Amino acid sequence: MRIVWLILLFLVCGAAYYAYTRLEHEPPVVSTMTTQAFVGAEYHHLFRFKDPGSGIRHVRVWLESNGKSYPLAEQEYPGSVLTGAELALEREVEVTVKPKELGVGDGAATLEAEATDYGWLANKANVEVPLSIDTTPPRASLLTGLTYVRRGGSELAVYTVEDKVEKHGIQVGDKFFPGFVDPGDPARRLAFYAIPTDAPAGVKPTLVVNDRAGNSTRIELVTSLQDRAFPADTIPLSDEFMSAKIAEILSGWTGSPLDGYLKINREVRKENDAALVELCQKSSVDRIWSGPFEQMPNTHAGASFAQRRSYVYQGKVVDQQTHMGYDLASTSHAEVPVANDGVVVFAGPLGIYGNAVVVDHGLGLFSLYGHLSEIGVKNHSAVVKGESLGKTGTTGLAGGDHLHFAMLLDGVFVDPLEWFDKKWIDEHIEAKLSKRPSIGG
Repeated sequence: MRIVWLILLFLVCGAAYYAYTRLEHEPPVVSTMTTQAFVGAEYHHLFRFKDPGSGIRHVRVWLESNGKSYPLAEQEYPGSVLTGAELALEREVEVTVKPKELGVGDGAATLEAEATDYGWLANKANVEVPLSIDTTPPRASLLTGLTYVRRGGSELAVYTVEDKVEKHGIQVGDKFFPGFVDPGDPARRLAFYAIPTDAPAGVKPTLVVNDRAGNSTRIELVTSLQDRAFPADTIPLSDEFMSAKIAEILSGWTGSPLDGYLKINREVRKENDAALVELCQKSSVDRIWSGPFEQMPNTHAGASFAQRRSYVYQGKVVDQQTHMGYDLASTSHAEVPVANDGVVVFAGPLGIYGNAVVVDHGLGLFSLYGHLSEIGVKNHSAVVKGESLGKTGTTGLAGGDHLHFAMLLDGVFVDPLEWFDKKWIDEHIEAKLSKRPSIGG
């Protein structure tokens, strides 16, 4: 009898525990990463539902606007009130809100989600997300007219946007050049942009303006692209030269000199240029520079901008790369002055560029000084036009003592010759920053 009573006690306790779990009072957990949102033509929202007890039985998501409900999603999950949910205790539901398709106008609305569990009490929980629906594209007006721009060259667009705009700038192919508040007129916006040397034929720069709800306005700039041919050159490679560069740049290399050099010329080059792009994402919102940029004095140009180089080893072309700057040479270990006012954003070793300095001139414009034998400035220091940054040298992939000088707009290499030219700056930049309502370059 004692055994029978123990069995009965066990059964009663088990039944009580089962009933307790089925009679759980804890509601499901409904969560979302967004507490409020702006909604444009289309909006996606993810809800997560969790119930560690009996599991999620039913979920639904709907939109409330002006006293009306618009169902967006509803799902019943397998299980029973006796055993609970069959599978996962956590669920995810993503809904898409398209106000115009739903017939919902602009204004305030609420996105609601509700979950019911498999407990005998059918516990419920819900969450509300306030929405601000705005399906009207932002207003923008382009102030610059017909503009002539060269392949590999730079340009400036001036425009106005309304206050609710979140992002604006010029799109050229797959490259976006962000805009800034015009330092001389807070009511206007401006964006420097470039036509990359490898941009597709007929590429059209476009003003892109996005608001916080995701609405977009696009205005194609009136431009005339002036195509141009770029020079070519042949670079002979020797085992001695390649071994020296590998020892400097590719520490620990145990392969052949040619394979090591090709790794530097291809992979390290890409890594260095990616680092430059990253540096150029954070530019001062102020225009720091003024007047034409100054070429390093008493120098002659060797390799030029966008020169296509063929690297030859033992009579065979083993690689091809594009030289995106100017090689300027004078005397050995010559002083290197900064080309215009700015702030140093990098000072140190940079792979193929050797010891290098990068200067931010504001509004997305940067200059690069490579192959230095020594660096005379510190990172984050302000520099004025003509101030020494260091001395020329042969660090990096330099074949002789010189300065590699390059200019970039938001990480895109551009032809420095334009920025050396006062006439070009006056016509293509200063004229556009004047108060005339519609001007070109």
